[in-house]
Amino acid sequence: MSNTPYNAPEYGGIEIPERLKEITAAHERLRAEAAGLTEQDARAAIELPGWTRGHVLIHLADLSRAFARQARYAVEGRTIEVYDGGRPTRDRRIEELHDRPVEWLREQLEEGLTALEEAWAALGPDGWDLPCAYRNSPLFATQLAWWRETELHGVDLGAGHRSEDWSAALSAHVVAFLQPRLPEGTVLVAEDTGQEWRKGAGDGTEVRGSLRSLAAWISGRPHSVAPTTTAAALPELNAWP
Repeated sequence: MSNTPYNAPEYGGIEIPERLKEITAAHERLRAEAAGLTEQDARAAIELPGWTRGHVLIHLADLSRAFARQARYAVEGRTIEVYDGGRPTRDRRIEELHDRPVEWLREQLEEGLTALEEAWAALGPDGWDLPCAYRNSPLFATQLAWWRETELHGVDLGAGHRSEDWSAALSAHVVAFLQPRLPEGTVLVAEDTGQEWRKGAGDGTEVRGSLRSLAAWISGRPHSVAPTTTAAALPELNAWP
C-alpha cells in the first residue's frame, strides 16, 4: 500500500489513472502535431526565448527516454542520473540536434514516447513509490514532471494546443508546483474555482484570474486573458524551481 497521496491538491487532486489518461492524450496530440510540421515549421522561432519547434521536439524526445530509463532502473532496484553527464549533456544535445531534419526529430520523439509508455506499462502496483534519481524522489515525481512537460511544451509548439485547453487538475498542479516563483507575500486567487495560493506570510500583492490564466502566467505561457493584480504591474517571477 502506497503512502504517497497521489491525489493531493498539489498534485491536481486526481488519481493516477486519470493523470495517465491525460498524459496518453498528450502523447497522441504530440504525435499528430509533430506529423504535421514541415521543415520550415520546425525552424520557426517560438515564444520560448532562443528556441524553435525543433528545440522542443528533441527536448521532449530526450526527456521521455530519460524518464523511461528512470523507470527501468527503479524496477531493478537501482538509480541512475537522468542524463549521462547531467544537465550539460541535456543542454548540449538540444543545441546540437534541434536543427536536424524534421523527419529525424519526429522519429526521435516517437522512440522516446514509445519507450516511456513501455517502461511505465511494466511498473507493478507499487512502482510509483520506487526511488529514482530525478530530484531524489519516488518515481511518481517523473509522472508529475512529464505531465507538466507535455502540456506546457505542447503549448510551446504552437500547433493548436493552448493553455486554455489545460485541464483544471493540470492547471492547479502547475500553480502549486511553481509557487516558489512567487515573490514573498504574493497571493493568487483563482476566481473561477475559489482556490487560493499564498507565498509566505504578510499582505503582499494579490493576483487574480481564472485558474488556467494563473497557471499560464506563472509558467510563462500565453493566455487570452491575463490575470489582474492589486499592484501597478504583475510581480516579477523568481527562477523555475
